[in-house]
Amino acid sequence: MIAQLPRLHAVTDDRVAARGGLVERAAEMASVAGPRLAVHLRTRALTGAEQLGLARSLGAALAVHGSWLVVNDRVDVARAVGARAVALGRAGLSARDARRVAPEIPVARSVHDAAEARAAEGENADFLIAGAIFETASHPGGPVAGPALIEVAAAGGLQVIAIGGLTPANTPAALDAGAWGVAGIRALWDAADPAEAARAFLAVLPAAASIAVTVNGESRAMAEGITLSGLLEQLGLDPRAVVVEHNRHIVRRDGLAQVTLAGGDVVELVHFVGGG
Repeated sequence: MIAQLPRLHAVTDDRVAARGGLVERAAEMASVAGPRLAVHLRTRALTGAEQLGLARSLGAALAVHGSWLVVNDRVDVARAVGARAVALGRAGLSARDARRVAPEIPVARSVHDAAEARAAEGENADFLIAGAIFETASHPGGPVAGPALIEVAAAGGLQVIAIGGLTPANTPAALDAGAWGVAGIRALWDAADPAEAARAFLAVLPAAASIAVTVNGESRAMAEGITLSGLLEQLGLDPRAVVVEHNRHIVRRDGLAQVTLAGGDVVELVHFVGGG
């Protein structure tokens, strides 16, 4: 089980990736969701170099808020940018083969029926993305598995992210069937206000667990999964004007987004004061 696996997953498609503004819209969602959000870069239309560049920009924008970057299918890109997970489709590599390329990255497997769910468990996938649960605008008239697929997929003990027609209104049904979280495409990326769309989902998803962190001698409750850069943002501090010490080790500014806080951690912040 991945204790810090986000509950809300924003999955792109070729349409979303091609129209521009993806990084900015992802940052808007991350600003309100923080560690509770994972953004999946899923596209077949970009070249390897284009996908790598987009993944780097997207990962940097998400890391500030402690949100996850997940790269779909391209294990090489996921490893190159330090993605938090890789998601594999039914025609992609097996979880075992993906681990040969990037042994340090959790692997998700997309499943559409009971047989695929059992096969993913046999490959030792880390979590499952199951769907389509409800009818989707992107595949009108396509096969719909219903919440029963979530029950089957979750029976093996792996965390399940439900995908396909999910909205804040039907998310509770997915959770009742055993889903750990939900994924959206149009419900998030096509929203007039992506941040508000994310908030609507978060309102019906389980709240993030909290951890106790000592900051400059004061105990503070923080969302599980928050990074040092997320802490500075929450405190309204400019990383360029602060020296950060984490458990007695100085952390360089370019490493703040890579350090995830844990319960009991001690952080000391020293501010620079300008003058003339």
